[in-house]
Amino acid sequence: MIESVLNTKNRIYYHILFWLVYILFYTVFWGSYEGNYYDQFLQLLFLLPWKLIPTYITLYYLMPKYLYPKKMVMYVLLSLLLAISMALIDRYMNWRFIYRWFYFEEGHWKDHVWYFPKVLNSLLRVYTPVFVAMAIKLQRFYYQKDQINKALEKEKVETELKFLKAQIHPHFLFNTLNSIYSLSLAKSTQTPNAVLGLSKFLDYMLYECNDRLITVDKEWEQLMNLVELERLRYGEHLTISTTIKDDNKESLIPPLLLLPFVENAFKHGADTLIADSWITINLKLENQQLQFMVENSKASIENEESLDSDKNIGLKNVKRRLDLFFPEKHQLKVLEEPDSFLVKLEIDLSGIHI
Repeated sequence: MIESVLNTKNRIYYHILFWLVYILFYTVFWGSYEGNYYDQFLQLLFLLPWKLIPTYITLYYLMPKYLYPKKMVMYVLLSLLLAISMALIDRYMNWRFIYRWFYFEEGHWKDHVWYFPKVLNSLLRVYTPVFVAMAIKLQRFYYQKDQINKALEKEKVETELKFLKAQIHPHFLFNTLNSIYSLSLAKSTQTPNAVLGLSKFLDYMLYECNDRLITVDKEWEQLMNLVELERLRYGEHLTISTTIKDDNKESLIPPLLLLPFVENAFKHGADTLIADSWITINLKLENQQLQFMVENSKASIENEESLDSDKNIGLKNVKRRLDLFFPEKHQLKVLEEPDSFLVKLEIDLSGIHI
């Protein structure tokens, strides 16, 4: 309510200022010819109603009702009718009063009241402020429309991001629970540690992942939690190498962005058909340029679904999140060899902020 009142007051101030500028400008402009500034000021005030009427009918009736909805035929017809009517009234007021009060000796009043060049002159005078006010109104209208569209687009993107992130959670939990199930079947003594590792991850996903962005270091920490969970599962059957080089501890990325790539590496790199399975995970961050690489061994005969498989929900989601968060500021390369699989991601983080 208060905001509405303030907006109304602001509009009133802008309109008063507009007409004050109009009167001042033409008082000086026409008055400078003969130095009769006061006479010009009085004439402008006397004829002002015939500028106010078409201006506000155009701004608050014709434009909202016909121009914005693109009902152009009705808008043009009604605008012409209004313009001709106001021009004729302005011409009559000049002929009947202004010429006799201020220019009697010049004899302008002797011309026929509907003398066409004079009517045309009145039309131009009447519609000068109308056109200026229309230009300002249209500029504001399209600016506000653009802002609304941007806000809607941002809301749409953020909704989609939340949906994609929500899909990652059950996808990860399903894989991790499978790992713990495998440990329990083998009656491994590492099962309690796996459950503890999962509880840490649940804490991360339920609370910290609610933030739109987290530090790269925090994301790496959770990736290492995942690595430790998988290390418990595979033991000596899998060699895991991880390195990180981060020159900026405050750099931000969306949470769980890198997780699907590591999950995919374990899915393909820990194959029982491979004698010496291995996975290499490298992260490098310099000058806000992130390079993330995950490479894993792969069986010659690959039975698992590929990176682009319809079942690979996590990786499909992360591709979409990259497109939404980093449009034209990331590069994802997937290189598949007969015995290895490499994912290389490069992101420019310089424009990311909370």
